[in-house]
Amino acid sequence: MPAAHPLTINEQVARELERLKKHLINADRAGADRARQVSFVYRAAESFSRRVFGLSLCRSESEGAGCKTGQCCKCSPDVFAHEKELLDLLPKRSDGSGFCPFFNLKKRNCGIYGVRPFACRIFYNFAPSSYYCQNPTDLTLQLFDGVKRHLEPILGPYLGGYRP
Repeated sequence: MPAAHPLTINEQVARELERLKKHLINADRAGADRARQVSFVYRAAESFSRRVFGLSLCRSESEGAGCKTGQCCKCSPDVFAHEKELLDLLPKRSDGSGFCPFFNLKKRNCGIYGVRPFACRIFYNFAPSSYYCQNPTDLTLQLFDGVKRHLEPILGPYLGGYRP
């Protein structure tokens, strides 16, 4: 019997994406309470992140601490209506730096990490170059597109990039 070939990074990520989708499809198991469903969705994203982080370029940027460049934060984070409502309540920068309004420029990290949007929770660079931190590969884009419709019943309509 031939030995099974190891899965490529794309195959591993695709497998984890399917696993994430199954969790999101079953989010109603958390009950009818919206807050419980939101918590369930974010926990599923965190679980996904733990499983794929080691496959990403992000893991190599800073030993044990993940990426410190913030290159993926040079954008407006993708948000759903429920997330925008929360983000609108938080203090934000408006300095024209090109970074997310919640990115801490001095510390070079997310200033709202605990309440960051779903898209930020699953965004990783699975390519071999940091070029793709700001220019997502098809795989990275497929991650979000693959789960968006499963999130809208819980997080509300998808609104695109956050605008205060």
